[in-house]
Amino acid sequence: MFLPYGTGSLIVRDASLLRQAHSTAGADYLQDLVAGGEVLPSYSEYSPELSRDFRGLRVWLPLQLHGVAAFRDALDEKLDLAEFAHAALAAEPLLHVPWKPDLSIVGFRLAHDGGRDPSEAGRAFLDRINGSERVFLSSTLVDDAFVLRMAILSFRTHRDRIEEAIDIVRREAKVARGSQQPTT
Repeated sequence: MFLPYGTGSLIVRDASLLRQAHSTAGADYLQDLVAGGEVLPSYSEYSPELSRDFRGLRVWLPLQLHGVAAFRDALDEKLDLAEFAHAALAAEPLLHVPWKPDLSIVGFRLAHDGGRDPSEAGRAFLDRINGSERVFLSSTLVDDAFVLRMAILSFRTHRDRIEEAIDIVRREAKVARGSQQPTT
């Protein structure tokens, strides 16, 4: 819902399993909470956090201000942008796009040319893309393969930004394969 990191909730079918996962034999610093009794519910048994801020406000207020439709429309746009980016990157012969995005993250890497170590080439490729200072992509390992991630998550990201990112990726893929001179 385009909200700050750390805003979220977890719904479980069996609360006792959740309590088991987070329970401890005791915490000496909590000994003064209730003399001779148990605090119910004991929030320390439902998450790794004991001190909490009012996270519900982060969800409630934007919903009150903008309504559910605004979030639905924004998510729809990001999913469409991910499909657009996937199609554009998959059409580039210098790239390997191993799967279609389920949500708004598009994974891809340089097509292996049998030369440099693919992970080393991928890291250099990512550094050049991010060195443009126009986009920021991240990376991960999937089945021990270095993969770049285009995460389309910001409510401020629109088609023009994705088109620019794709142009940068294409340009840097050509540089990585030696078919184009680096730009400054």
